[in-house]
Amino acid sequence: ANVSFKINQGEKVGIIGRTGSGKSSLQKLILNYYEPTGGAILVSNTDINQIDPTDLRRNISYVPQEISLFDGTVRENIVLGTPLATDEAVLEASRIAGIVDFMNSHPQGFDLNVGERGGRLSGGQRQGVAITRAIINRATIVVLDEPTASIDNTAENQFKEYFAEYIEDRTLLLVTHKASMLSLVDRLLVLNEGKLVADGPRDEVLRALAGNST
Repeated sequence: ANVSFKINQGEKVGIIGRTGSGKSSLQKLILNYYEPTGGAILVSNTDINQIDPTDLRRNISYVPQEISLFDGTVRENIVLGTPLATDEAVLEASRIAGIVDFMNSHPQGFDLNVGERGGRLSGGQRQGVAITRAIINRATIVVLDEPTASIDNTAENQFKEYFAEYIEDRTLLLVTHKASMLSLVDRLLVLNEGKLVADGPRDEVLRALAGNST
């Protein structure tokens, strides 16, 4: 991979590219799940290797593409990393993630058991629980990998409305293949075979891509 860029505090950045271009790997490098083979990753001008991985991940809200839920209640899955979270915090994060209406309408509410690997929930509901779990710590950096892949357009529009308000003063790094999700970002990075081939204002990059595809 050959990628060099800087993200300023509060920026909303989208990452797009073909399957296998390095989008998810780039996110995992930022989270220190992978070590770079060359160069450096800086967070607030500090080399990522100088930051305790636990502290780093505590300050990043991360939703991976592969959702991992355990056999327990919805609430237990949400507060996995924040066991002291209040009911109010759970409700607010669930509202932003778009699952609060479903939880309130279900007889068991947040005590609903999700089943093995979340098998009792739909794909969209599993994503909603994962987003709730990620943002309940209210970290200043939010990293999302295809966060709405399993939900319909109506649910996605509602999520974007609440989420745009939530990230107003936060830094967002969004991997998506959905053009509709790009309304959340101002800047776009385009990866191809591990290389950064475009970086600029969202609309300018999209226009350039459209011109190249005709």
